Amino acid sequence: MILEETAREELRQAARYLVLNPLLHNNGRHAKMAALVHSHAKTLKAWFDDYLGWPLVVERDVIRLVKVPEPRAVTHQDDAPAARCCALFCLLLATLEDAGAQTVITELADKVATITAATDGIPAYDPAEYSERKALIQAIRLLTARGALVPVQDSASTHEDENRYVESEGDALYDVDHRTAALLLACPTPPTRAEKYQHITHQSYPDSVEGANRRRRHAVMRRLVDHPVMYFDELTEDQLDYFRNQRALFVRQLREKLDTRLEVRAEGAAVIDEELTDLTFPKDTKNQFAALLFAHALADEPNATEPGKAVSGEVLTRIAECVAPYLAARGIKASSPKDVRQAALTVLTKLRLVEPLDDGGVRTLPALGRYRNVREPSAPQEEPAAVLFALPGDEETDVTQS
Repeated sequence: MILEETAREELRQAARYLVLNPLLHNNGRHAKMAALVHSHAKTLKAWFDDYLGWPLVVERDVIRLVKVPEPRAVTHQDDAPAARCCALFCLLLATLEDAGAQTVITELADKVATITAATDGIPAYDPAEYSERKALIQAIRLLTARGALVPVQDSASTHEDENRYVESEGDALYDVDHRTAALLLACPTPPTRAEKYQHITHQSYPDSVEGANRRRRHAVMRRLVDHPVMYFDELTEDQLDYFRNQRALFVRQLREKLDTRLEVRAEGAAVIDEELTDLTFPKDTKNQFAALLFAHALADEPNATEPGKAVSGEVLTRIAECVAPYLAARGIKASSPKDVRQAALTVLTKLRLVEPLDDGGVRTLPALGRYRNVREPSAPQEEPAAVLFALPGDEETDVTQS
């Protein structure tokens, strides 16, 4: 029994780590967790495939969880680098396919310039332009952070050489990890076969009841695992029906395999976990602390948590004017109310607590209600608390995967 529980705990640790770190190498800081993944590779592959539709590639030197995004999921403009940097990142990957064991910045730049000059629809790379060289180095650093390019010199020397290239007179030498580069793009459909960019995340499912259930299960679980909140009005009707019918399945799998819990309310559901996230909130940085204060102030606005409630830009400015001096009083570097407002709303938008409006205001989303200041009741509550995993009109039953 002790051995079985140890194995289950190792499996949970490995699964949680892969969700946060989908690319591991068997040396360096990932070595310990990579060893756990190797030990439980078969079970992990089956679970990620069954419940998320994410292929898990486990090789001797590299491990890659291919986190295919849900096409209909809401994203934020700050979730990725600038468009030019993303384009150069993909072009660099294409050049690495035919690169030797080592390469330098100028060689990569020449190959990218050759590809763009011969390809319609992609602006040509011009190494004479400062902004172009800067974007190329940003893309190279993304590849370096992910291990596709490994600096031959120490990081400080490489960084200096990269900066000198931006200033038009430097170069840097890298080892090329071809296998890591080949595994970086998380798209089921190769870009060369996709008619539109939206098609690269398209996955095929069997035209059967089982195939339809897998499609719905993957779509729902991806939203739960990979996004701050899953709002029911953003699901298709059949996805929502599947979640209602299979709610206990999701609760059980999230608890057993990721050691986390699922909170369900009338408007949506969210995984509640302080560690299993790349959006840590609140923390002690200025933007996040400002967002926390903003969230409390917004939630206390009259009727702010009603569905679709719009909060005007004037109200947001008033809140920012109140938050800015409070930040200064807490020893946090002072910013203008305008900067505080922008920083806070960026965080709250990523957390799916508000949604920007074209007129400069925001629409509050249901999860913002968690930040209301609730007064203590004068007498004990007589009505029983709502069941954590209940949805209106549902009956709590034990279900199995279908």
